[in-house]
Amino acid sequence: MSEPSASTTPTKSIGFREFCEFNEQTFSRLRGTNKWTKHYLDSKSHEPPPSSSPLEISLVIEDQGEGEPRHWSLFVGHENEAGHVYQVTGDAEFMKYEPSNGPVDISLSPTSFNVYNLAQLTEQQARVVQQLAEQECPPKAQNRQAVVENCQGWTLRVIHNLAEMCIIPIAKYDMASSMLQPV
Repeated sequence: MSEPSASTTPTKSIGFREFCEFNEQTFSRLRGTNKWTKHYLDSKSHEPPPSSSPLEISLVIEDQGEGEPRHWSLFVGHENEAGHVYQVTGDAEFMKYEPSNGPVDISLSPTSFNVYNLAQLTEQQARVVQQLAEQECPPKAQNRQAVVENCQGWTLRVIHNLAEMCIIPIAKYDMASSMLQPV
């Protein structure tokens, strides 16, 4: 089967995928990869088939203001679909747990810096992620000088708990630990 060439075929990005038309067929690939696969569409709706991709948990890292540490959160969803965000927000002296109220399309975030896939999940494991995030205490401090943790530390604690339960590989916890920025 002949595949499209990245240098000569125009592409369209949707979420974390690129799409193109080549020889009257549609192909797709993950952004940043080279392998194209034939993309099959439902002949009635001309929409991609529903969730053929696995449920995943990802570490989402977003830029904040200049000189500020990046914001970290966890995202649970299927590739190229809206999902649930688990995060803490606010000033590092008094952060609060603030999950998304409903499904969120993180690919539309203007502040996204990077997304790291941590693991594939079952529906039951996704519920465990939600429970652990709800139970993990947000960072608090008596004053600015006493701040020792922010959203990154909270997210890392949740990842650690998931690694201890073998939901996320310990290597992914180690990867996230190595990216932790000073508070």
